[in-house]
Amino acid sequence: MEPQYPLAVIIVSYKNEDMSIRFVKEQVSKITTPHKIIIVNNAATSESNQKYASALGADVVGNPSTNKINPDSHIFVLNNPVNSGFAIGNNLGAKFVHKHFHSTYLLFSNNDIRFKNDNVVEELMHKLGSHQEVGIIGPMVRGLNGDYQSPEPYMSFADRFIWIYLSTPFLSKERKRSRFNLDYAEKAREGYHYRVMGSFFMVPAKAYFECGMMDEHTFLYAEEMILSERMLSIGKKTYYDPEVCVIHAHGATIKKSIPSRKMMNIQFNSNAYYYHHYKKVSKLEIAFGKLVYNILYFIKS
Repeated sequence: MEPQYPLAVIIVSYKNEDMSIRFVKEQVSKITTPHKIIIVNNAATSESNQKYASALGADVVGNPSTNKINPDSHIFVLNNPVNSGFAIGNNLGAKFVHKHFHSTYLLFSNNDIRFKNDNVVEELMHKLGSHQEVGIIGPMVRGLNGDYQSPEPYMSFADRFIWIYLSTPFLSKERKRSRFNLDYAEKAREGYHYRVMGSFFMVPAKAYFECGMMDEHTFLYAEEMILSERMLSIGKKTYYDPEVCVIHAHGATIKKSIPSRKMMNIQFNSNAYYYHHYKKVSKLEIAFGKLVYNILYFIKS
């Protein structure tokens, strides 16, 4: 029997209730497929939970693993008193959906997203339904300045954290773009790619749980690359659908809450974990990459 709510929308929010509320009211409301909305409130307070409840009529769930909920509620806020990060937060939301609604598809979205096409969710669901080998699907993602943010090819650790910086004095901008495939997203065609942007993507729930969900060793960044690897391990691919588009205010939420130096460290550490554990990059190479990365930050500062 098909689930009553085939789609669940999972949003991880950290100290940005206003943005999450606006996203639900202005963007998620465009979804026509029957769905539930799960807001994982990281570092939740009673005040922030109440704000969600008042603005959205949301059902605040004090314990995400509870057996008792109101199944008629449309929006649920999971009270998470600590900031568990992106991967753990999304997994909390997915497990809640699996326990109570058994939705067929899970949409993971940032709250700084705007739908350029109102039917973006329905289009992604249609493509997933007709491509059984796909484990992750994402639309075209554009920045506020029009830049293309998704999809991306695989890039080695050395290229991403060493050569792309050390080559700057020796390569023109055009040569650098060509050498490191920096215009890949702009030229990308519909089909299979290594990764899509983690700010907005959809998965079949069954495949998500079968592959082990997101790796909870990361706090922020590299989740979509790791999820691509985990999906590949069960024979599922990543698909890019440029027929629909969302606009992403990249970094709008992070820059407000995390200092830039700390953010750079989090980004490097998550990527280092991915490259070491999933692509078998040696610790020595990672240490050298970190040295280059830190020197770059010092020079920019």
